[in-house]
Amino acid sequence: MTPADWLGERTPRERGLAGAVLAIAAIVLVVAGIRAVRADLAARGERVAAAERTLAHVRQLAIDVAVAPGTVEAGDTVLTRLETAAGAVVGRERIASMTPLDTTDTAGVHEERVALRLTGASLGEMVRLLHALEAADPPLPVVRLDLRKHPDDARHFDATIEVSRMTAP
Repeated sequence: MTPADWLGERTPRERGLAGAVLAIAAIVLVVAGIRAVRADLAARGERVAAAERTLAHVRQLAIDVAVAPGTVEAGDTVLTRLETAAGAVVGRERIASMTPLDTTDTAGVHEERVALRLTGASLGEMVRLLHALEAADPPLPVVRLDLRKHPDDARHFDATIEVSRMTAP
């Protein structure tokens, strides 16, 4: 028995009720579809707004990096250059320690390495410091970077930055 046969055996009143039920089901499906589309559009709008906020933050960081003070002299030691850059960018109060690690290998190559430990630095300050080290003349290459979020303030970091300079014998 096909649905048409089944419907043909019904009374006019039953056929009218069946038609009303089908119409209500169609309306419910259309309304559910419209709500789903609106919810999807709202979610996409929120993602776009979040991406715009992130882009604005990145643009601000780029502006901050472009105007970062970089008063590092080429003739100074790595320790002096790193201290000058860190003091100018993040401030001396955030410098927890600076540890020089000088080594000379068997071929006589001298490596001057300094480990800088910072406390409470923001992400923007870290980016500006790394940019200042890279933009120095000659650049101070970062060989190790370790960032740890503050447990009580996720916007600030404790960081360990190691820079190194190799000199031939």
